[in-house]
Amino acid sequence: MSETLEFKVAVLGCSGIGRLVSTVVRQAVYMIAQDRPKEVEIVGAGPLTGNVPDALDRARKYPLIVIDGCRPKCATAIAQGKDLEIAAAIWVAEVAAKHKLSIAGDKRTELSDKGMALARAVADEAIAKIDLIVAEEAMSTL
Repeated sequence: MSETLEFKVAVLGCSGIGRLVSTVVRQAVYMIAQDRPKEVEIVGAGPLTGNVPDALDRARKYPLIVIDGCRPKCATAIAQGKDLEIAAAIWVAEVAAKHKLSIAGDKRTELSDKGMALARAVADEAIAKIDLIVAEEAMSTL
């Protein structure tokens, strides 16, 4: 009997502190993990910057999607700084513009329906990319 290799997609979300958009990204990452628990591995920015072997191994083992919150695009910078190959990148500003969503007036401590709608849109963009990557991998093994 042959064993199948476990295939997943790693997700690295920005973890900025003090920015509203970072709260949106964190919520989106929670949604992704909830919606695709068997297909994703969440990789934290802290463990990557701290060179935690398990985090680095998971980010290297699987295709990596980064989700950036603000203009410095720290998740992308962290991945690039660790020489990780980025399979796809999502920038919250692009998702907000595409879906005409604004979080003006929201608080980073608790997102309103507007903030959660943007988090959902970001999660859905990531899930579409995850599903495509998983499907491409499945097709390549046929």
